[in-house]
Amino acid sequence: MKRVKRNRKRLIIDLCLLLIGLPAVLAVCWLAFRVRPYRHWKPAAVTVQVTETDDNPFIDPQGMTQEARILPPEGFTRVPAGENSFLTFMRQQPLFENGSLIYDYEGGTLPNSNAAAVYALSVGDEGYQECADTVIRFWSEYLWATGQKDRLAFHLTNGKLCDYSKFSRGNRIAAVGEFAFWLPIARSSDDELTFHDWLMTVMRYAGTLSLEKESVPVSVQEAHAGDFLCHGGSPGHAVLIADEAVNENGERVFLLANGFMPAQSAYILAGYNCDPNPWYTQEQLSADPVCLSTYTFEGTGVLRRHTGVGIN
Repeated sequence: MKRVKRNRKRLIIDLCLLLIGLPAVLAVCWLAFRVRPYRHWKPAAVTVQVTETDDNPFIDPQGMTQEARILPPEGFTRVPAGENSFLTFMRQQPLFENGSLIYDYEGGTLPNSNAAAVYALSVGDEGYQECADTVIRFWSEYLWATGQKDRLAFHLTNGKLCDYSKFSRGNRIAAVGEFAFWLPIARSSDDELTFHDWLMTVMRYAGTLSLEKESVPVSVQEAHAGDFLCHGGSPGHAVLIADEAVNENGERVFLLANGFMPAQSAYILAGYNCDPNPWYTQEQLSADPVCLSTYTFEGTGVLRRHTGVGIN
């Protein structure tokens, strides 16, 4: 009987300590965010530098968008795209001048030997926009531009859902190791800076592992712009299908958008093994391994489609 009473007393003490300790921990986290103001997203400062390029039948050097710069192979035409589709969004993406170098998150330059063209899309100066983040970035920018804010949501690597709707109400993600939780520490806001702050948070805590978990394999016959190649790992890699063209026999070819480490400009991949043709065939994307100019994807099921709240 005495042992039961002692156990009950100990349980009550533990519960009291928990009730006292948990609010204290949350208060400390809240104060930490208040004392050190939340860091806003900021684009890296870039000075465009251009290198000389050889003539390429697949490149119109005067074109300043994906659609205008990259020409389909002979006998192929771009597949039709809806006015507000992701494919149209990608085709309208502005590019840096032909021959532009790639830029990292500190504004430094990187070689462009694997790039058919470099997107003018800004890179945040925080260093988070790597490969999987590039897939997330393009999809998020598309959903924002087309007014689909309710679909702005991605899971973080630990499985936590980070949705824009909650973020815009003033909640912010606090992470301790593998554990993450929301803290109501900011004012409600719904503007472009808030969107990019949310995106910065997602790119910080998501990656190839989370992108792979919230997607399913898709065959190359079913694949379309917005699907991606993904190998989940540390770091793994992910590459986005950015455009597609077809010939009269129904054969399709694809442009691929790539990001890499360190955080850097997104760019359209050059052809494999120095091929001037940047369009990858169905056979190339269904092979094992899938050999790209920047990465080799081994195994089956690497071509994937998102199935979560965010982008399908």
